[in-house]
Amino acid sequence: MSSRTISCSPVAYVKPYNREFLISSQYVSRFIARRNKALIAALQLLLFLPACSRRSNTIAVIPRACGTALWEPEHAGATHVARRKGFNVYWNASPREDDVEGQIDFLEKVVARGYAGIIITPDQTLPLRIPIRRIVSGGLPMVVVGTNLGIAPSAKLSYVLNDDAAGGQMAARRVGKILNGRGSIAILGINPQLTGITTRERSFENTLEQEYPNIRVVARRLGYYSVPQEQQVAEDILHLGMAVDAIVALSHISTRGAFYALVEFDKTRAIKLIGFDQDLMVPIRSGGIDSVVMERTYDMGRIAMEDMDGQIHDRSVPGMSVVPPILMTRENMDTPEIRAQLTANWWAAQ
Repeated sequence: MSSRTISCSPVAYVKPYNREFLISSQYVSRFIARRNKALIAALQLLLFLPACSRRSNTIAVIPRACGTALWEPEHAGATHVARRKGFNVYWNASPREDDVEGQIDFLEKVVARGYAGIIITPDQTLPLRIPIRRIVSGGLPMVVVGTNLGIAPSAKLSYVLNDDAAGGQMAARRVGKILNGRGSIAILGINPQLTGITTRERSFENTLEQEYPNIRVVARRLGYYSVPQEQQVAEDILHLGMAVDAIVALSHISTRGAFYALVEFDKTRAIKLIGFDQDLMVPIRSGGIDSVVMERTYDMGRIAMEDMDGQIHDRSVPGMSVVPPILMTRENMDTPEIRAQLTANWWAAQ
């Protein structure tokens, strides 16, 4: 059986002008415009939704983005199971995690091609609800990875989710440990458009308040889908001279941006960085990044394909599978457990 991989090229971004936590009118306008475009694309998808065909043996896997250390292991996990089950895998996504219209366009294409099922990691929660609800109501098997859309699981819809609440607790306890229970921190990458990240942030702050009351959050910043923008946000905090002992970055984009800012200000030793979602590996080994709460995306891809096989063959599958994250540090990053989750060799036999 075969898989298709689409190479992704880098995208240029522009740094933001607004530097405050409060959502500016410009930010709101951009969000509403993107949301409206996405909803229009979703409605267009419904017009092209054909009757489902079971003749195909191809499963479409649409990640949040392709060509990344975070999502390529999902490709490998899904493909390794698909081969054993006799399926082909169509793997494709935009190189940008904020390209909601592009993701809905991929949905439109795979539905029109009559594939046997779809595994998708939504770019955002709200715009994907309408097309996914309609596809499922048409009887096409669907597994949603990484984001709870608020649509109840059914015979043709299941979820495979990262345990973001547990991840927030892990990050809080790591901060408490490395700061010895006392200090000031900044939180970057807050993204209300993804339920998983809001869950992380809420769990992190609740755990910090309950277990480490002497650690204060002195800055909270909204997240962007651009590393240069995230870097600018972190640099603004450093430029203001805030007394920050650690930075917690809630996504791989905000983690990378914060790391670049710390390098620019020569603060990688003075300010600890705790990130989410595996991306940068070398700075963990060198100590530039203290730790990363990593998603087990290889296992998530594997479980998603197992669930897809069950749906197609009318077997009962869990409506929601929750996969615990792992705290990756310099001390454990070469262990078999971590290395297994970084597997991206989708082409290799397992």
